[in-house]
Amino acid sequence: GHPEQRAKAVVSTQSTGVIIGKGGQNIKAVKSMVRDCKISIYAQGSNNADVPKMAPDRVMSIQSSFESLKVILPHLVPNMQLGAEPEEYDVRILIPAHTRMSVNGKHGSTLVRIKTESNSSYFSIFPDPLPNSDEYIVKIINPTIEGAAKALVDIAKAISSTKGCQSVAFYDPQIWTPGTKGDNGSFTDNPPLPGERPPPPGEEETSESGTKEERVDGEVKQEMNEAR
Repeated sequence: GHPEQRAKAVVSTQSTGVIIGKGGQNIKAVKSMVRDCKISIYAQGSNNADVPKMAPDRVMSIQSSFESLKVILPHLVPNMQLGAEPEEYDVRILIPAHTRMSVNGKHGSTLVRIKTESNSSYFSIFPDPLPNSDEYIVKIINPTIEGAAKALVDIAKAISSTKGCQSVAFYDPQIWTPGTKGDNGSFTDNPPLPGERPPPPGEEETSESGTKEERVDGEVKQEMNEAR
């Protein structure tokens, strides 16, 4: 058996329509590649309140084994971008504050190893947590889909043993004035790479409505108790 892991990413609200697809077809296609996989883009926050429509961030959660993660990420990463064929891929992973040491490693050794092995042009943990949360963004910029996917899997592996050791205040996407909440890597403060184009307007509304997944209590508790 393969224990399930949960990887979390912050994606741009503008890209959610592409990730989900019309009537959920893109998400369904990705899920059908593996047996054990659940992908959610949360429409509600951890307090069950709706995420503000105008908030630039959305939280995406992927529950699967590492093996399945390797299979599906190359198909998810392109849809997480704002442009159809960007020159580089921008992926933002959410990690709990107490796991930052696991990503850094001793004297930054793990961070350097993951960056080098994935051939990422940029790989960094932002200095400040996302507002009102214990979660930090690790941002990867990589010239290839495969490289970005590898870095994401390697981060998930690096934090898997420490992630469930403490309870975490989850990031709920919200609206704030850029620059007032520190250097946190959100799409509010750290817009996507230039030259990307947003998906056609209205797409997100139609696609998300049919496939909303609420963040239920059991899911949150499970994440807190995920000491594996």
